[in-house]
Amino acid sequence: MNTRRFLLVLGILTPIAARANPYVINPSSMIAFGVVSFFALVVEAGLVTLLLTFAGVAPVKMFFGFLFANIAVFLFIFWPLQQHLPLPALEGLIVVIDATSIWLLSKMPTFQGDSFRGVGWLLACITSLVGNATSYFIGVMASGTPWKVHDAGE
Repeated sequence: MNTRRFLLVLGILTPIAARANPYVINPSSMIAFGVVSFFALVVEAGLVTLLLTFAGVAPVKMFFGFLFANIAVFLFIFWPLQQHLPLPALEGLIVVIDATSIWLLSKMPTFQGDSFRGVGWLLACITSLVGNATSYFIGVMASGTPWKVHDAGE
């Protein structure tokens, strides 16, 4: 097997081995947490870009632009505030911030494709909501216990 195929297979299988929810952190699984968080952000950026492609954005540029914006939001807003805000409020704040970054990126000519039709607030909010729900779902699924009922005593 050549090096390219090995790296491709390794890249595809790495998220399968991860067992961490990006919000519920087990200190013994920081590597898994990092892998799951990164791939959740990549999938979110990919889905947001796919949805915005119908509005005529430049897909590759929008993917990387939103991915970097999303990583910044995760590191500098979500991570520091996770212990200070309840999860529904924090997720709502992140959806609004992501929608704002989507809207701002779409206003820059660099991220607009030849058939760009515009991205309004409604489309930015919907794509942000879908993207954030998807990344959260990835974290829950990667935890290995998405439907486990937690007792109040746990």
